[in-house]
Amino acid sequence: MVCDGGMSTAPAPGYRPLTKVLHWSVVVAFAVQFAVGYALDASESGRGRGRGRGRGEESGHGRGRGRGGDGYEPFGEDALLTVHVLVGACIVVLGVARLLWRRRTELPPWAPTLTPFERRFAHRTEVALYALTFVVPVTGVLLLASDDDGLLWVHVTAQVGFLAALACHVGLVLKHQLVDRDRLLRRML
Repeated sequence: MVCDGGMSTAPAPGYRPLTKVLHWSVVVAFAVQFAVGYALDASESGRGRGRGRGRGEESGHGRGRGRGGDGYEPFGEDALLTVHVLVGACIVVLGVARLLWRRRTELPPWAPTLTPFERRFAHRTEVALYALTFVVPVTGVLLLASDDDGLLWVHVTAQVGFLAALACHVGLVLKHQLVDRDRLLRRML
């Protein structure tokens, strides 16, 4: 379809189905992970709280120790912490699959409505999100392995970086969806 001036009004080609499935699977996994992580932090169990708010004489000595335990036990008493660890592992697996798929397949051309600045911005945001897909879970594993809440700031900093990059990514999409009304979002749906 062509409008005045010879420019096509046909939507730019979208992403491949597997690209979409991997993208949205990572989105859902991170949403679950943040929900479980915040529930874990708010939990009254005394274990896995991370910010030194455990109960008993051993309180504040690291994740999973709240009542004098010996650190994190996979599939131990703290089911919420186990879910958090398992979802983190799923995020890493999905991230690897997504990165391998991305390196193997060609992306559709840039949407013609993206400015050169927006293309650079989108690319840098994508790189940050890919990197943080691994950094956030790895810092969580380091936190558990060290059994030292003194390293909590590393994990929290990675989360803040992820959320900042996500806000930039979503902001650009929303700008195109709500302001420019160019249906950019359809490419990933």
